Amino acid sequence: MAHLQQLLTKPVDNTDDNSNSTAMPDVDPSEEANTGTQFTCVSQGDGNVATVGQRPGGEPIPVIIWTSASLKYFGEKFTPQSRCQIVTPKLNAAVAESGGSLKDVVLMSGRVRNKTVICVVSVNDTGCDGNNTLFTLNPDNAKKPEEILTQMMQISREGSSAGVIRETKGRVQVTLSDLLPRKNKNNRVPRQIRKKPAIRNKSGGL
Repeated sequence: MAHLQQLLTKPVDNTDDNSNSTAMPDVDPSEEANTGTQFTCVSQGDGNVATVGQRPGGEPIPVIIWTSASLKYFGEKFTPQSRCQIVTPKLNAAVAESGGSLKDVVLMSGRVRNKTVICVVSVNDTGCDGNNTLFTLNPDNAKKPEEILTQMMQISREGSSAGVIRETKGRVQVTLSDLLPRKNKNNRVPRQIRKKPAIRNKSGGL
């Protein structure tokens, strides 16, 4: 009886047992800020159309500006509007496949069916293929994919995300997290330069 009374009067330990619990992984604030990015087509006037990227709570940033000069790259059947409508959904799909993460989405040059292409690669892709190809370069431009990607991404223009082009094993690459970075304290785009663009394009877009 005395033993039973000791059990009943023994203080109850209300401390949670965490022996079998799983710790939540730390979330990189910079990566969290990149999730949920959406790309849309926005008219720029004079027949030009921009593929615009916007992070949640961030300002819209023109990533690609499609102009009438695009005809020399893609052919006359593609207007700036039609090209934007082809490319923009593929960017959104690649971001979605990568769980909303921009750091795992890369624009790059590659070879598909013996032709040089520009494609968007998600975390699930290993390289350019028929499904993620944005456009095929004509024979002249196929010799200079870095120059074309520089012009396409507007990154050779003053005040833009200059210096985010890099080359891996002969393939030009641009990571979307570089094109849509978080704002720093000075409200300017960080210059995470790894390789300078080959040219400076003054045309203001494709």
